[in-house]
Amino acid sequence: MKKNNFMKGTLILSVGAIFAKIFSAIYRIGITRILGGEGIGLYQLVFPLYSLCVVLATAGLPMAISKVIAKSKSNGKSVVKRCLLFVILISLILSFILLTTSKSLAKFQGEASISICYIILAPSIILVSACSVLRGYFQGIGNFTPSAVSNIIEQFVKLSVGLILSLSLIGISLLASIIGAMISIVFSELISLIILIIYYNKYKSNENLETNLSLKSLLKDILPITLTNIIMPIATFIDSILVVNLLNVNFSQSMSIFLYGLESGAVSSLVSLPSIFSFAIASVILPNITSSNESENKNNILSFAIKTILIITIPCVLCFALIPDRLITLLYGNRLNGMGVEGLNVAYRLLTISGFGIIFLALSQVYSSCLQAVDERMASIRNLAIAVFIKFVLELLFMPSKLLNIYVLSISNLVCYVAVMVLNYFEIREHFKLKINYMFTGKLILSNCYMLLALICVLSFNNSWQNTILAIFVAGFIYIVSLYYTKIFTKKDLAMVKYKIK
Repeated sequence: MKKNNFMKGTLILSVGAIFAKIFSAIYRIGITRILGGEGIGLYQLVFPLYSLCVVLATAGLPMAISKVIAKSKSNGKSVVKRCLLFVILISLILSFILLTTSKSLAKFQGEASISICYIILAPSIILVSACSVLRGYFQGIGNFTPSAVSNIIEQFVKLSVGLILSLSLIGISLLASIIGAMISIVFSELISLIILIIYYNKYKSNENLETNLSLKSLLKDILPITLTNIIMPIATFIDSILVVNLLNVNFSQSMSIFLYGLESGAVSSLVSLPSIFSFAIASVILPNITSSNESENKNNILSFAIKTILIITIPCVLCFALIPDRLITLLYGNRLNGMGVEGLNVAYRLLTISGFGIIFLALSQVYSSCLQAVDERMASIRNLAIAVFIKFVLELLFMPSKLLNIYVLSISNLVCYVAVMVLNYFEIREHFKLKINYMFTGKLILSNCYMLLALICVLSFNNSWQNTILAIFVAGFIYIVSLYYTKIFTKKDLAMVKYKIK
């Protein structure tokens, strides 16, 4: 059986996540084009609470289960059975609560018509919970393929079914089109679960089912990761209520929902794309660091993770900062304009601000995973809670300003990511040795300069969308070539790509 190491696991999860995110991005762009600014605002009102329910049932399960299996060396099948019973019970309770309170919740958010969306999404909580347990099991035994395959197919099904239903139903009403998108989510999760069950049954006969691992020891590892992962969804849910109400000081309810949709829908979809790599890296380093007994090996894993993140995120930040207008126009056309507002111009500025948070978000995810791996359970929770508190203080103080309004949401998110990254960094210094690699820094700066030069040269030809796509591809190619010829990875880094066959 192949023993996947850090780099191999990261590559599999990242490749799977790339394809899944491509499908997801096409879906979000397509849905935004179909629904428009107002429709995507309503769409985004539903998701924070749904996501919160999913997180309450599953937060951190894949990472926590993989850590338990890696640390205890116990049989993963019993872990799966115990966790499935636990999450199904929790998800059933949450689904029931969502069903019974849907009307009240929708009225509280200022849009009673979206209550039907909560009812449609309720069964999906159970499906996502089961998927999370199975993905954690496969990651724990070092098999990242099932997670990648199920994720890709899930997003593809959501893309195809969602766009077909939404486009077909838009002629009836805007709400009907949104409902079509919600149905596609439930269906895609069902397909994903079926795929994971098929993989699970394939490996079922290969292992002994006996283990001494108790539910108490499982919860000891799962709860801290769950608490860490639950804070941001809670913050997002609060934002879905708080932001709209704060914007109502200067704008109408419809305008507030429209502005919220621009930031939380169109812009955040782009900003979240690079996070697929940091999430994959964070998922892989947790069991690897947990199972490693050598301090030097742990330092090497973290160092390589940081290098990889910087290589991926810095070009994204530069592009979001320098050509936000080109990117937004390319993806959304004029569908973000509405309510008497030049939504495209607002989205340009929001993307420029939000883009800077990519690096800090990615690093904070990896640092948090490291803290979990070395059993600093409360540190990452405390740091994230502090950062979120700062975020809400900024929103309460400055969002009622007519000049700043929705831009405060992007600014407060950026400050939140910076704060949690810095706090986590000071925590991990007690367990890991981190040094500034000046050679790596120089090579990275040089490669990004080449990339920017290529981007600017190609963009100078004309303003067409075809030229924008060409410029991105040319700049990306130049960047990869530059990384290769500068030999940005050392022999020690490249050695991590290898894996043994037992």
